[in-house]
Amino acid sequence: MAFGVGGIGLFAALAGERIPASAIPMMGIVAVTLFADLLIMRVVDDIRDSDYDRIANPQRPVASGAVAHRDLSTLCALCVTVIVVANLSFPGGLFIIIVQLLYTGVLTALGQRFPATRGDNLVLNVLVGFPVQLLLYVYLLASFGNIRDDAPTAVVGGLGILILTLCAGQVEFGKKLARRPAVGERSYTNSLGYRTTLLLTIGTGPLAAALFAIAAPVSPVAKAFVALPAICVAGIGIKYLSHKDNQWPAAVSALGLLVTLVAFAVVGAVG
Repeated sequence: MAFGVGGIGLFAALAGERIPASAIPMMGIVAVTLFADLLIMRVVDDIRDSDYDRIANPQRPVASGAVAHRDLSTLCALCVTVIVVANLSFPGGLFIIIVQLLYTGVLTALGQRFPATRGDNLVLNVLVGFPVQLLLYVYLLASFGNIRDDAPTAVVGGLGILILTLCAGQVEFGKKLARRPAVGERSYTNSLGYRTTLLLTIGTGPLAAALFAIAAPVSPVAKAFVALPAICVAGIGIKYLSHKDNQWPAAVSALGLLVTLVAFAVVGAVG
């Protein structure tokens, strides 16, 4: 819910618009679609990572055998049905999601043939997987265009997608950041180095907030409201660096993203 409303709120704020009350039905479509779509992505990730999880995270449902692949296939089919039904009145959005799901399917099939694309090479994995996220952002942009068809979308869309990508970066890099990764652990520290990964974890949020502050025609109070979560995450990052802890607290990055999305939603609604 926060992802959908926050993303649309971001586009509205960048365009100098407000989300009207008449957009509530469209928001409902977006919320249902994103919930079903992200559930499919979670299932796909668990299946792709099952070999690794059997060693590193044996308690995971797929790795432990607690959930059968047949049950997951049924769940995915149900989610696809929900997505199609929810977007019958929004064919442009439905097309974007179908393209995203097809790309995910191709990526999963390639992972069976080329193990390097399954996640062991994190940099390659994030590059080939980025279109999955990108198409979700495009879906949100299309949803905003459906709500405010008179609003500019080219520059607003490009800048909004960049900001959302940066916001998501703090979670992506933070959940795989360790000062001293264990043997065989999937960590960006192994491929990018500890300092670079830490910088990406605590720096992408403030950079996104800075871009928003520069581009969005909103009040200084609104800009400060959006920037606050990123500043807090960066502050915790400085504390983490000084205390010499090994594992970055990934929940901090996730909470920072959630609060930022809520801030986008509020600013997009009230201006």
